[in-house]
Amino acid sequence: MALAGYEKRLREQLMDLNDLFMLLCFMELVGLPNPATIYLLEIYPYFLEEFHLWHRRMGMDHSPLGALPCC
Repeated sequence: MALAGYEKRLREQLMDLNDLFMLLCFMELVGLPNPATIYLLEIYPYFLEEFHLWHRRMGMDHSPLGALPCC
């Protein structure tokens, strides 16, 4: 039980890092320059479901990208 607060904080940090990574992956699609775009093209297909969970967690009911409908 003593580690419950510690584990909760680690999970929160993990979610924050995951959100930052998703932003890095999709920032080109929202109009922000991204120097890593060419390297990320290979992993985009794996992130479609993760993108849906991410934009819902960020408080957006529908996909913010017209070219990437997921809802």
